[in-house]
Amino acid sequence: MIPTQPTQRASGCKPCAPWAGAAALTLGFLFGSPAAFAASPPANTVIGNQASASYSDAAGTTQVATSNLVQTTVLQVGSFTLDSVNQVTTTIVNTKSGAAGATVYAPHVLTNTGNGVDTFALTVKADAGKFSRVEVFADADGNGLPDSTTALCSAAGTDVCTVTPAQSVPGSNGAFRFVVAYTIPGSASGTGNFDAATITATPGTPGLYIAPNTSAADKDEVKLATDAVFNVTKAIGVPLVAAPGGGAWPAPSASGPRSSAACTATSWTAGLASNANCQYSVYTLTFNNTGGAPGKFALSDVLPTGLTYVTGSAVWSGASGTALGDGAAGDPSGIDFQVTGNTLNAVVASLSPNVTQTLSFVVLVNSTAAVGTSTTTNVARYNPATAPAGVTAALIGTVGSTSNPSAYTVLARFGIVVGSNPSTAATALDATPGTPNPAGQDLTTRQLAVAGGSVRFPQTVFNTGGASDAVNLSISASTFLAGTSFQFFAADSGAPLLDTNGDGVPDTGPIPAGVSLNIVTQVQLPPGTVGGAYVATVLGRSVNDNTKIDATEDRLERVIETLVDLTNTKIGTGTGSVANGDLGAGPSPLPTQVHETGAGTGTVFTLWVKNHDVVDATYNLAASQTTGFPGALPAGWTVKFVAFGGTCASPAISNLAVIAGGQQAVEACVTPPSSQAAVTAVKIYFKVQSTAVASTGGIASDVKTDAVTVTSTALQLGASLTPNNNGQVAPGGTVVYAHTLTNIGAQSCGAYTLTATVPAADAAQGWTTTVYLDVNGDGQIDAGDTPVNGPLASLPAGAAQKLLVRVFAPGGVSAGVSNTTTVTATFTDPAPNCGTPSATDITAVITGQIRVLKTQAADATCDGVADTVFKADSLQLKPGQCIVYQVVATNEGIVPVTNIAINDALPAYTVLSAKQPALQCEAPGIGGTTPVFASTATAVSCGSAANTVAPGGKVTLTFAVQINP
Repeated sequence: MIPTQPTQRASGCKPCAPWAGAAALTLGFLFGSPAAFAASPPANTVIGNQASASYSDAAGTTQVATSNLVQTTVLQVGSFTLDSVNQVTTTIVNTKSGAAGATVYAPHVLTNTGNGVDTFALTVKADAGKFSRVEVFADADGNGLPDSTTALCSAAGTDVCTVTPAQSVPGSNGAFRFVVAYTIPGSASGTGNFDAATITATPGTPGLYIAPNTSAADKDEVKLATDAVFNVTKAIGVPLVAAPGGGAWPAPSASGPRSSAACTATSWTAGLASNANCQYSVYTLTFNNTGGAPGKFALSDVLPTGLTYVTGSAVWSGASGTALGDGAAGDPSGIDFQVTGNTLNAVVASLSPNVTQTLSFVVLVNSTAAVGTSTTTNVARYNPATAPAGVTAALIGTVGSTSNPSAYTVLARFGIVVGSNPSTAATALDATPGTPNPAGQDLTTRQLAVAGGSVRFPQTVFNTGGASDAVNLSISASTFLAGTSFQFFAADSGAPLLDTNGDGVPDTGPIPAGVSLNIVTQVQLPPGTVGGAYVATVLGRSVNDNTKIDATEDRLERVIETLVDLTNTKIGTGTGSVANGDLGAGPSPLPTQVHETGAGTGTVFTLWVKNHDVVDATYNLAASQTTGFPGALPAGWTVKFVAFGGTCASPAISNLAVIAGGQQAVEACVTPPSSQAAVTAVKIYFKVQSTAVASTGGIASDVKTDAVTVTSTALQLGASLTPNNNGQVAPGGTVVYAHTLTNIGAQSCGAYTLTATVPAADAAQGWTTTVYLDVNGDGQIDAGDTPVNGPLASLPAGAAQKLLVRVFAPGGVSAGVSNTTTVTATFTDPAPNCGTPSATDITAVITGQIRVLKTQAADATCDGVADTVFKADSLQLKPGQCIVYQVVATNEGIVPVTNIAINDALPAYTVLSAKQPALQCEAPGIGGTTPVFASTATAVSCGSAANTVAPGGKVTLTFAVQINP
């Protein structure tokens, strides 16, 4: 299995500070468009992320440490509308007319605008009790007529018609459509207002709602008529009449994609049908006369902006197969039909009682139609009684009654592309989905990397579909050696990309349609391995349509032991991390050379500098009595660098230029003070460090050890274990990593065991691990947390167990060594069994060690002040409420670190709160340039270009986000 570190977020501009680019892992990378997270999160959505801190250790190597994961569960909030109202009103939404003995239908829709499912009780009560029967029917297709003859409730007289059972309606604009049937008694007489009724909707979980939206009501009114009484319904479906010319209609659909911009066919032709570019549907207006006399019927249908009438496609049921004339003439006898733009007017000269007729026509779904129904829903308007004598299709007059609303639901087309950075959606698109193109902007190449280090590949993820989408990211194939791990970062913030939708796979978070996101694929190489070339395939998969995939290839030409090698001789000695060797990454534990000299007399060490990089470099020269740089020499001692072949009397130099692949020598004159007493083998550490970034994007450096002796004179069933972590530790120290084991399936996973293992070679050196249950969920080991010593009880569906893994590094381990601890949950029941999810913790041994802790607190009123103390515990908040995050980066090492910057990204479904904490970037006692706070719409940071954090020093980033209401 290829370890892929889950790493949330669509892109935005990086924090506008000169240090933020490097701090955010974006050196030399380009940036994509900012993504919007305006949608309100559904109930029980878990939002959260990790922060990261970048810095330079004592050897000048850029390091990245990630924080623990903090999460907040979004609580359910309720809101709804009944037709157009959200509270109890007397608004009349339907006016219907009928003759004695007739039944009229009034359409309604209840929309759940909250963020979770709820049930709703519906009642209908006649004002005067004059109807012989009141019934409620489901109208799922929204055509204004009952779906069946089975009523949801029925009542007579003054009785209340109560829908049973209460109707369950999903959140996020889920709808329940229904019609109320009013039967007028056959004995009714007179004309005008007959009776009215109140329709009331009440949610089943009242505690979720805020007054006055705790109940909603509106009214229908019914009039009694003795002449013509017209009713109209509008629906998408197959007409009962033949299409123009006697042919077939296009297949009607109430939902589907919109047309592409390439579609221009808006005139009827035989055989017209939807295709890859053009999407058509067919509407039918059904009208009847339920009155007691014939009458002149007039209607007008103004199509919404998302639809276009197909000219020549209208057919009246009175002349099946005959196209109506769209202009002033050409209509069959009995109907007058005209079209002006998207307005269709029709007048039927005489419609007899108990006669039903239809008007059918074709529409094109425009390429500009919005996803959903906002631009593809409308009602037809008509005269409910006989139209005045002067009304024609050209002069339709006022048509006051409305049909039911009829909608075509525009479904999004989803599409993604993953490529190099820079690239375009066209240049990076796979010829064969999931197989990267062999060259061009679908291939990212890095020439060099250092064993045990990391290499970063800039990528761009494009949303080429028609709606917001997230893209799952994984490594589908790799030739990198065992022990290599992969992690995805947001390029703008440097924060790891996490799993935002609960499927166990890291993803980009929502990316709006037509927008791109810049990410970084970071490859952590195992130590002690050289060679090449190595390739990995980064696979992107649409979260909303898992058939849409695209891939890009990352290629590393060569892995070397070190970018620069500092030795005493041209060919070098041994291995830098063993005994007195100086080949490869140093420093060695023992001096390679030991020179004797008298007190006050200088001794010269020859130093050879080999540039293994593919670019020329200039190296600064330094010396120290410790491995920490900048360091100090023993009191009174001096080191002077001079040109190769020089003496202690030669002019001093401070740097050395070496061409790519070349090697140059320099002399170092070490002089003890004249007062120095005899001493044996005083270690002197020499260091070279590049003045500019290497081809890998980092600073190249090497340290070697010499000494001077002074003589006497001188992934439904599954579980996920997240996140993967990176950390640092000093020799003899410990580091604690937080993990969450989550049952992401639909049933219990059964019993399980937990293990944390290190490679056998590391175990032999003394690396050890311990797994704890994080009882209070604070991300830290404390008195209440218990070590795991045996099997654990079943993990129920949806449950999560927080874990802590403590890794101990033996005291004799060398700086630069890294350890990979594999944390595994093994489910032991034969069935159900959720497999063996695992995560990795990569620990680098360094002398400068940064620990990053992220905590959070609720800010219910969004005033920028935390309501409680900061903890790593999970929160539960409602949309519209705020979270205050605090990220603390602490130097737990024994030497200073430099250029520290904390980077964090806003979780999905959040924005920066309008009111922020008073102190957002704190660094008391820090040396150099004071860190400053910077932010964009999607990222925040706290850092500076040149700072020094002493052992025990801290940098704190605090900021507030609001959950989208």
